[in-house]
Amino acid sequence: MTLSSAYSVGNGGSISVDDGVLTILSGGSLTVAAGGNIIVSSRASLNLSNGGTIDGNAAFTLGDGTSSLRATNLLVGTGSSVRVDKMTVNKATVSIAAGASVTTGCNLVLLSSNIVSDGSLNVGGNLDLSVGGANNTLCGSNNQFSGSLVVTGCVYGGNGATTHLLNNCAAAAISVCVQRTPSAGCGAALAAANTNEANCDAEAPSIRCKALPVELTLFNVQVLDDQKVGLDWVTALEKNSRAFVVERSSDGKVFRELSSVAAAGTTQQQTTYHATDEQPLPGTSYYRLRQIDLDGTYDFSPVRAVKVGRFGSGFAVYPGHSAQEWVVSTSLPSETLAQGPATVRVLDALGRQLQVPCANDAAQPGQWVLDLRSLPTGVYVVRLLTAAGSFSQRIAQ
Repeated sequence: MTLSSAYSVGNGGSISVDDGVLTILSGGSLTVAAGGNIIVSSRASLNLSNGGTIDGNAAFTLGDGTSSLRATNLLVGTGSSVRVDKMTVNKATVSIAAGASVTTGCNLVLLSSNIVSDGSLNVGGNLDLSVGGANNTLCGSNNQFSGSLVVTGCVYGGNGATTHLLNNCAAAAISVCVQRTPSAGCGAALAAANTNEANCDAEAPSIRCKALPVELTLFNVQVLDDQKVGLDWVTALEKNSRAFVVERSSDGKVFRELSSVAAAGTTQQQTTYHATDEQPLPGTSYYRLRQIDLDGTYDFSPVRAVKVGRFGSGFAVYPGHSAQEWVVSTSLPSETLAQGPATVRVLDALGRQLQVPCANDAAQPGQWVLDLRSLPTGVYVVRLLTAAGSFSQRIAQ
């Protein structure tokens, strides 16, 4: 099964992959509301490809311990992200590509499982290795963990489980942070008798919990109505920040410098930035930011993927006949609009998708009417997702 548009599961609902593969493509998203479940059975896989997302306050269960590690998989491609409430991985493999991220609001439980990560793994609660901990591995794709592991809470697991987890791949470039302050209500370890979490934290080598010089709260990339690519990002604070270098790649692996934007230096205020790729590549491109400090050190943002279509979009968003009514219009061929199919989204200033009435006029293909009466006055982004690419326009009401 392939998901290329937004799909939502309501409160308390569940989605299960019992056999085969569920693939979430670029432009596709799976949202599961609070109290819900995402279940991937043994011998099944869930793949996120270059920009696909999973988001929600759900419990994510990968595998049930009855099959081989290689038979049950979560594959998170470059530019993709998974954000859930908690995750249990039971005899399965999680692969996180460079520029991808997996985030749990509470505990991550590993039971005889492998994590192959070149991206970001963020645990909002505790990392629980207390059952079969010595059977887990954490590596990078080249036998070296090149991404980052941040555990807000504690690491549970006796008998050298933490040392085994982090050292068995001879990881020389590991970046680990264990903060020992789990989010409220995340709970203790599965093994109730485990009381040595502090000792487990101490086992983690090269623990580095440094304050980030730049706190990036938003990074969006979108195709503009003139077929150029716009990049917008927002920082909550900056310390000794010199510049942001925009880098582009055609394959998500080899990046080249595109432009540079001067940074704010040191500030506690929110700062907004914008850059434009005047001559984007045809097809799918990947963008990232290289944030450079005054001392020359640098760090990278997550990777964002965007597809520039082959056709002129004739894309426009303009006021309708009634107050707070907007018309979305495109001249893309009807056969292009039928592939996917085309969908319209409304995003707020933080890039969050908003639920608003959207009606498609069957008599006028390529035209939709948005009812924004439920939204407060402000600036929004209207985005049209099609097989030919993504097209966006800012509006103010």
